[in-house]
Amino acid sequence: MECGMSDVIDPKGWLPWEGRTDVSNVYYGEYENTGDGADVSGRVKWTSFHVIQDASEAAKYTVENFIQGDKWIPGTGVYFEPSH
Repeated sequence: MECGMSDVIDPKGWLPWEGRTDVSNVYYGEYENTGDGADVSGRVKWTSFHVIQDASEAAKYTVENFIQGDKWIPGTGVYFEPSH
């Protein structure tokens, strides 16, 4: 989400996990990425891949909301923005 993506990103964007062919049990989402690798028109055609259009939907996947990172990441010294 909101990532700068260079052209090193394959247009398909995603690969199945090694040794797995069923991709339906993982939610693959992208939201407001920028750069040469951000064009989603060539992305995989999986039903589990989603281009998130709505900010309120994207908010579900922020560090703060999705993994409650605001509670434990500060102790690691890793920089992050809770609402991004």
